[in-house]
Amino acid sequence: MNTKTAMTPFDIRSAIYKAGLNQAAIARAIGVHPTLVSRIIDGHCVSRRVHEAIAEAIGMDVRQIWPERYLERPHGTGRGRPARHWQRTAA
Repeated sequence: MNTKTAMTPFDIRSAIYKAGLNQAAIARAIGVHPTLVSRIIDGHCVSRRVHEAIAEAIGMDVRQIWPERYLERPHGTGRGRPARHWQRTAA
């Protein structure tokens, strides 16, 4: 898979099932609540640790599953406000 299209929550859950696992197994493996894994798959929460656990479980790279989060963006196109620079002047 070399496309920059993110996997849908359905695709992720299907891949987990095809790997012979479930969300609860992933949650137990990394010590988090299964609800957190579900919320991350649905895109309601973000956790690099859980993203990496899911990717490892289904044998993919996080950049293939969540390209919008892990592929590099051109400078200045990131989320959030632009950084402000402050120069302290001597009093």
